[in-house]
Amino acid sequence: MDTKGKNIRHVKNMNRKVILEFIRNHGPITKAEMAARTRLSFTAINNIVDELIQEGLIMETGYDISSGGRKPVLLDINPDGVYTVGIHLSASVIKAALINFKGLPVIQEEAKFNNEADPDVIIKLIVHAVQSIIDQSGVPKEKIIGIGLASPGPLDPNRGIILSPPNIPGLTNVPIRDILEQAIGMKVIVEKDANVMALAELWYGAAQGLSNIIYVDADIGIGSGIIFNRIIYQGFPYGAGEIGHGTIELDGPKCNCGNYGCLEAVASGMAIVRRAGEEIRRGASSSLASIYAEREDIVDLASIINAAKRNDELAVNLLKQSARYLGIALANIINMITPESIVIGGCLVNEFPPYFDQLREVALQRSFASFHKDSMLRRSSLKHQAGVIGAGTLNLEKFLSSGL
Repeated sequence: MDTKGKNIRHVKNMNRKVILEFIRNHGPITKAEMAARTRLSFTAINNIVDELIQEGLIMETGYDISSGGRKPVLLDINPDGVYTVGIHLSASVIKAALINFKGLPVIQEEAKFNNEADPDVIIKLIVHAVQSIIDQSGVPKEKIIGIGLASPGPLDPNRGIILSPPNIPGLTNVPIRDILEQAIGMKVIVEKDANVMALAELWYGAAQGLSNIIYVDADIGIGSGIIFNRIIYQGFPYGAGEIGHGTIELDGPKCNCGNYGCLEAVASGMAIVRRAGEEIRRGASSSLASIYAEREDIVDLASIINAAKRNDELAVNLLKQSARYLGIALANIINMITPESIVIGGCLVNEFPPYFDQLREVALQRSFASFHKDSMLRRSSLKHQAGVIGAGTLNLEKFLSSGL
């Protein structure tokens, strides 16, 4: 066995990974800058850069300012180097996007479904969306390194099985990875939605440059993803981050998970819609009352947020109460884990900015001041794109870590 040759190949792959990661994080950048800021020699960098350019993974993007002599060439990631497909499966919507090597969605598709629909119906919608974006893009299939699927938990990412998602009962115990791989003919990675959103914010969004973060998705449901040392923390076996199903009100309403008083049962978008109906039936004054009288299901989360933007008192109070509950939960996280940052996304934050201000005030008031700084809590910068970008990033991460 040629152990010497094997070791040489391993070292070279590691160096390729270091250089490509460095260019991804700091590009455009020169070879000389990389040599000064890594432990690699200029010769090693020069050889690997030539290879990566020939393979189409990086490209020359211009020239830096000269300090005497020829201007040094600037290097950056080639967006067209490789592509991935990201799929974000939420309670009623499928989003699919073709993601380039810079993490940007190139083409996107969206489809709505009934969360209790037959699994075959949901699978067909996913397959159609993926095939559609690939066909529209004209990108050769061999340039697409895989598909990432983000789904609400709980799920088993190792076996690619969605287990028992409370808000999508139609997908209980579905081996979605194997089904999609057979239908589409590409490798699929399955991961919890909040985890991939955390990964997206770490690579491209509000948490760039950090290593230990928590992402909280405040949307129709409430979930969170955890990243330690730049790696998704799945827990043992893989259920970490179910913040939405921690009890926050002892005698609270029943949650979809079967427990009572969960954060999701009192603070999620679903809880806000339920409370709006209850308050209107009690006679609360609101611009939503006449709509509710005409057809109850029209009063959804979007209409409540829009009413709050018009200073409707009921809508504002419902969102404020939700933000207070979530702020308390975040204070508990700060006191227990003290991450570098907690990034909050989802429609409650993205569509109604005062929501973030309220939860931030509560979270900082109720956590030890010595455990946090004012910048610990951050809004998502990727917003509604975090899910598909993060799902696509799963394969980019695997591609980079494999030695390319």
